[in-house]
This record gives sequence, C-alpha cells and structure tokens, in this order.
Amino acid sequence: MRSLFVAALGAALWAACGRAGVAPRRPPERPLPMSAAAYGHYLRGRLAAIEGDGARAAAELGAAAAAAPEEAPIRVALADVLVRLGRRDQALLAIEGAQRRFPRRAEVWRESGRIYRRVGRQADAARAYQRAIDLAPDAEDGYLGLASVWMSLGRADMAEATYRALLLRRPHSVAGHVRLGERLLARGRTDDAERELRRAVDLDPSHIRARVALAQALRGRGRTREALALLREAFDRSSSIDIGRTLFEQLLESGDRGSAVALLGQLDRDDLELEVRVSFGALYLQAGEAEEARRLAASLAAQSPTSGSVRLLEARALVDLGRRGEAIAVLLAVAPDTPAYGQCRALAAELLARSGRFADARAAAEQGLANHPHDTDLIIGRALVSELAGRPADARALLRAALTASDDRDQDLLYAMAGFEDRQGNPDRAVALAERILERDPRHTAALNFIGFSLADRRRDLPRAERLLERALALAPSDSYVIDSLGWLRFRQGRLVQAQELLERAARLAPAEPEILWHLGEVHLARSEPRRALELYERARALGPEEPVRHRIDDRIHALRAQR
Repeated sequence: MRSLFVAALGAALWAACGRAGVAPRRPPERPLPMSAAAYGHYLRGRLAAIEGDGARAAAELGAAAAAAPEEAPIRVALADVLVRLGRRDQALLAIEGAQRRFPRRAEVWRESGRIYRRVGRQADAARAYQRAIDLAPDAEDGYLGLASVWMSLGRADMAEATYRALLLRRPHSVAGHVRLGERLLARGRTDDAERELRRAVDLDPSHIRARVALAQALRGRGRTREALALLREAFDRSSSIDIGRTLFEQLLESGDRGSAVALLGQLDRDDLELEVRVSFGALYLQAGEAEEARRLAASLAAQSPTSGSVRLLEARALVDLGRRGEAIAVLLAVAPDTPAYGQCRALAAELLARSGRFADARAAAEQGLANHPHDTDLIIGRALVSELAGRPADARALLRAALTASDDRDQDLLYAMAGFEDRQGNPDRAVALAERILERDPRHTAALNFIGFSLADRRRDLPRAERLLERALALAPSDSYVIDSLGWLRFRQGRLVQAQELLERAARLAPAEPEILWHLGEVHLARSEPRRALELYERARALGPEEPVRHRIDDRIHALRAQR
C-alpha cells in the first residue's frame, strides 16, 4: 500500500507548503493519485470491514474509489466487501471494472478469482488465478487460489501440479509444502507426504496444520509414538479443541486410555460453548467413562437446566450405568419447546419399549409427535416402538409414509428404513435403500459403512465391500464402526491376523461397544484361542448388548463353557 500512503503524505505536504507560500523545487510530472480525503475514506472503510460493519465499509470504500479512481487496491477492497455482504452483482461489476482499468495488476486478478469462486463461476476463477500467476509468478496466493479451484472441480491432479509449480518458483513456501503434503497423504503416498510436511515444519516450527498432517502421515506408517508427540506439541502450542479431539482419539487408539480421559479434563473449560462441552461428554462415553459423562452432565445441567442436549447426555450416561429408569425420567421431563426435544422423547420411547413397557412407549412417542408431527427423530422412534412390540408392518408403514412425505429425500429416514429392513431379514432391500443415500451423497460415511458391512457379513461381492469400506475409512480414519467393519471383512476373507489388528484397534477406540468385542472374540475363536474368545464374549455380555447380538454372545458363552 506504499502508493496510497505516500500519495496521501505527499498531498498533505504539498498543501502545507502551499499554505506557507513556499513552492516545491520540482513540480510533479503527473497529478497525485490520491487525496488525503480519499485516503481517509479508504482507512475508514477498512476499519469498518474489520469491525464487521459491512454497509459502512462499502459506503466508505465506494467514496474512496470515486475520489481515487486510479487506485487498484481500493477497487479490490470494495469488491471484497461487496461479495461478503452478498451483493454479488455489485461485486462482479466492481471487480470486472477493475479488470478493464487495471489489466496488468495481479491483485485485481487474484480478487477476481476469489469472487468468481464465491459466485460459482469456477472456470472463470481458474482463468483469473492463472492470469494473476502470469503477472506475478512469485506471489503465493495465486497458486493457492488456483489449486483450490482445481480441487472444487474434482481435479486433484491439477491441484497437485499447481502446488509443485509454486514450490519450483518458491521452494520455501510453507503453505505449498503443507498443501502438497496433504494431497500426497490423501493419495496414500505417506513417504512423499512426510517429506513435504517435515519440510514445512522445518521452515515454520509453529505451523499447527503442518504438525497435525505430519502426525497423520507418521501414524499411517505405523510410527504411533512420534505421531502422538507431534499432536501433543500441536495441542500445547494451539490449545485447539479440534486438535485435542484428534489427540484424544489417537491416545485411545494407542491403548493409552488413561491419558485420553485425562486430556478431556484438560480440554473442558467453563468459558466454552455449551454444545462443545456436551461433546466432551460424548467422548467420555466413547471411552467407557459413563460416570465421568454423568458428572459433566450434572454440572452442565446446573448451569443450563433447560438444555435438551445436556439432558440427552445425562440420560445416555445413566443408561450405560444401568440406571435406565432414571434415564427415562430425565428424558420425559424435557419440555416440547426445547431444542433436542425430539431426540430426547424418541430415546425415552425406545428405552420404555426395550423395558417391555410398550403402551408407555407408544404414548411417549405419540405425545412427542403431537407437539412436533414432522420431527424425523420422533417418527423413527415411533416406528422403532412398533418394531420392538412385534408389529413390523406398522413400523414399515410409518417409515414409508414419512419417506413419501419427504419425497424420499430425507437421508435420516432412508438410513432408518435401511436399518429396519436389515433387522427384518431383508438385506438386499436394506442395501438398495442405503445405495439411494450414496447416489445423493457419495461421501456419506454411514451409508458406505452400512453397505460394506452388509456385503462382508453375507460374503457377497467382497471386492466391492472392500472398496466401500476403504473409502469410508479415508473419510473417517478414527471411526470405530468403520474400522470394525473393515476388520470383519478381513475375517470373512480369512485374513485373521489383519482382522485381529483392526478389531483390536476398533475396541480400543470404543471399549464399551459389545458388538466389536463379539467380532474380536470370533477372530480369536477362529485362531483356536477359545479362552481369549470367552473373555471377550463375557466382557461384551457385561455391557448389556441388545438383540440379536446378545443372543449370539450367549450361544458362544454357553458352548465354550460346556467344553471346559
């Protein structure tokens, strides 16, 4: 911004000299590009933008642009503010006017690329960023912007080539090394990714994103201890909750459950948003620490007694502690106008039904639907009550009617219907429903996992099951259910060593999940290790699994005890 500042300073000095009656030794060869008044508008506009007052920023920058029409940075700032305000047509007029007036200014074309991206004109964005690179080949932002466009167009190969072009021009670009490393990591080239990410950390030891990605690369190469050390350093440097969660999962996965649970206490703070603190309760439950989750819920309830999400956490903790009656009471006390009411009432109905109190369960669900007739959670909960009461035709009719009303677009309903059909012994119908979710959302991890597990469990099209589950794992590398499904696939393939490794990993991530322990027990039984298998079955049984898992576990326990 040297021209703006120098111009304004020069104008002020010129005015001062004129008032003193002293002429400058050498008059300027051209008019000064910016007056002090224009510069004042510009500064006030930038300050308003920083303060979040978009309307005032646009007004001040518009006045600055009118007063100093030859200043490209003002046009760029004005266009940026306009697009942030949602005034897309005005932003396009401003930036395309700047293109015509300043065709050789790289910053104009970089801003053009950003605006074209915001309005969905990706091809125009790519051309604008390329023009910016041609005009300023050493400027990092042009390459990064162009690569982001290629990614949005599904051309990861072109994005990677763009990062490489940046690094050829600027070998010390930290962002270039990080983005290239992340791309290589996504392609499974962990060795090459590690090299790029180590270079980024060497150049900027405080770069948190580089450290997290490097930890992922090291983890992929089996160097868990180094990965954990990097994540711990990244967390200590940033205090980022997201990094803390990642560290929690990797500590669990490494078998250090005590450190993972202790980390949650370090993450939790009174100044955090309520929903963030509730999410820590869910992590306590994942780690099998139901009492810690209950204590946290009680503490949060004292501060926010009407919060539905807090009551939901409290109820889930009570269920895991075997205190189902208390959980039901907590859930039924949630008021209808409370967010998460539908989830609370649906869970209450399910718990009542699983306790054999079918009339109470129906009443709870129907009262909820009377308050919120289109709530998906309540519809699914009401159908589950019918299913558990031995009336699957009623459950199917409820789900079908809801799906028809949503024009078959509600993914939660589709997934619930798939689960229902699977439990009713119609796996092909279930998979077809999950396939409809993938048609609309190919990155739907739960649907990928559902189909992959169903195929693996039935020994059907195992190569496709493998592709689906590996795609799901790439999207959710710490999802215990996906890891469990992939382990079960390896079991079905007869690859028992790999199956055991995956299932042990899943069991460390979700130690309170009985079905994972049952799968792991099956692997040990197949490896002629009945004593270890029995230990796992008994652990799974103590966790209170629902049918049909409980029946399978009981059969195994009975058979193995009879052999003693």
